Amino acid sequence: MAASLSTRHIQARPQDQELDLRRAQVAQRKAQRQKRNLELLQGSLSAKRVERQAPWLAGLHRVADGGLVATGVAAVVCTGLTLHWQNRWGNDFRDLNAAQELQHRVLETTSSLEQFHLLKAQQPGALVATRSEDLVFVPQPPSAREAVDQIHRPLSFSVIASGY
Repeated sequence: MAASLSTRHIQARPQDQELDLRRAQVAQRKAQRQKRNLELLQGSLSAKRVERQAPWLAGLHRVADGGLVATGVAAVVCTGLTLHWQNRWGNDFRDLNAAQELQHRVLETTSSLEQFHLLKAQQPGALVATRSEDLVFVPQPPSAREAVDQIHRPLSFSVIASGY
């Protein structure tokens, strides 16, 4: 039995070695791909190699990168301002529509009042003659300063007499 185990172990070894070799090759290819991708990424983002060969070209790359970042920031700012202005325009348009509707109602009310008074004017007996005794004079409202003084004036408490 010991001999049969060792022969199986020996026979399984070449298959395991072949499988290990394939795994190693796949891992090596994967590492090479990652390294190539990383080199490509680093080569496009860093200008060290280009800086050694042509410093002016590296400076131009930096300026282009800065311009690209500035363009992105400007686009974000413009988008934010556009959204803000659209919101303000929408609110102002709603207010304008409400004001137009109110103006239309005022015109309708004024027109109906004019029609009513014209009908009453055609019937002279329906109108009441105005006399100076019937007029009510309303005092002029206090100025803003007087109103503030009245508000801040202390309250005066007095004894109320009983009875009438």
